[in-house]
Amino acid sequence: MIDNYGNEITWIPVIKEKNEPIYISIANCLEEDIEKGILEGGFKLPPQRVIANYLGINHGTVTRAYKLCEEKGLIKGIIGKGTFVSCYAGVPQNVLGICTNSNVIEMGMVLPLYEVNKIVEPYLKDLYQNLDYGLALRYAPPEGHLKHRYIASKWLKRLGIQYSPEQIIITSGTQNAMAVILASLFDKGDRIIVDEYTYTGFISLSKFFGIILVPVKTNEDGIDIDELKRTCKREAVKGIYLIPDCHNPTTARLNTKKRVEIAKIIEKNNLLLIEDNPYSFTVQDKIKPISYYLAEKSIYIHGTCKSISSTFRISYIASPQRYLKQLIHGVNNFTWMASPINAEIISQIINSSKYDELISSKISKIKERNRLVDYILNDYHIIPNETSFFRYLILPQAISDKDLEIACLEKGVQVFSSKRFSVGTHPNKNAIRLSISGPESIDDLRKGLLIVKEAIKLLETDINLII
Repeated sequence: MIDNYGNEITWIPVIKEKNEPIYISIANCLEEDIEKGILEGGFKLPPQRVIANYLGINHGTVTRAYKLCEEKGLIKGIIGKGTFVSCYAGVPQNVLGICTNSNVIEMGMVLPLYEVNKIVEPYLKDLYQNLDYGLALRYAPPEGHLKHRYIASKWLKRLGIQYSPEQIIITSGTQNAMAVILASLFDKGDRIIVDEYTYTGFISLSKFFGIILVPVKTNEDGIDIDELKRTCKREAVKGIYLIPDCHNPTTARLNTKKRVEIAKIIEKNNLLLIEDNPYSFTVQDKIKPISYYLAEKSIYIHGTCKSISSTFRISYIASPQRYLKQLIHGVNNFTWMASPINAEIISQIINSSKYDELISSKISKIKERNRLVDYILNDYHIIPNETSFFRYLILPQAISDKDLEIACLEKGVQVFSSKRFSVGTHPNKNAIRLSISGPESIDDLRKGLLIVKEAIKLLETDINLII
């Protein structure tokens, strides 16, 4: 269809209702045609002036109709290109939002601090124009493309991980990395030493593969060295799993002296170390990982979900040459390969100044959140840590952490009892892990902390009444 000015018209609204403003009729017609499938996602609409000239109406009337439809998410204007039907047009609004219970403040799950996404979003828009699509849209070998492993190797050197690109394996997130390691290098019935409280993901995977976890007492500065030595003598263990920086859930950090001592114990007892370091980006005084002292006895895992974004699910395994064949075979069996396009995106980010900007912003905001935690919970024993994404609150002896978890959830806050992280039985210890990065905003964090504090006081009151 051609208008009087020679412009091609690809779509024209049919005005049916005469008793309503014209701009509403145009908007309604546009919405109906989208719902009927006449206008599909990505369809380029005619310019407002073209429709206005054809209908013999004011240009502003069509602009107003387009604006109304854009507010509904039906269309999207792109400067210099035109106006297009949204790819999500016709999808019910109730399925487009975040699938969470908005009535519960999330202080259980440790999230990547979503409020910092505003830094990532505009960068990603530019990034997609510069991706190496010739590589990203191809199958990769199980270990990942060499280019991506080269960038990862260079980046990991900042953390003290001195491995060549050939010794790096790209996986689909840390959970995938741990599954590959356990399935490839351990057998059912093997024993692995862990902290008495440790990451729940490792606990669940170990159960799945039939691997026995041997707990060792943990202090506020990490695993107890003397107890570790006794356990190695007493138990026939094959490996040890540790989180040296910001241990999950206790936030403990192993100092250099302990790392060296642990390395010597591992060497002496011929153990294989699985070193998981997802929160190393939160510590500002970088010290060498345990793997630095165990070039042939350690597997190092470094994830990017918390530091960059959980969306891309990219983690790296750094391994000695002796284990590479088995680990690559494991990746091949589990996932074939990590997503090459996700690996390309993460590679671009960590190879640019945007990564440092992102980390700097996260650290600044998490420090602010932790100051609030210290202020509100200053009457209680909370393990100090100004840059952690979560905090560990030791409860008064008489208060059950399970009871507190239930009480908080009833009041609209999700927290996690230390029992979720427990390996073995520790009836005399009651604590909760509070996710500081989970709440959507610092205001939500404040509300959540006040509810937690109120719940503790109520439980204390109940106990006093019983006594």
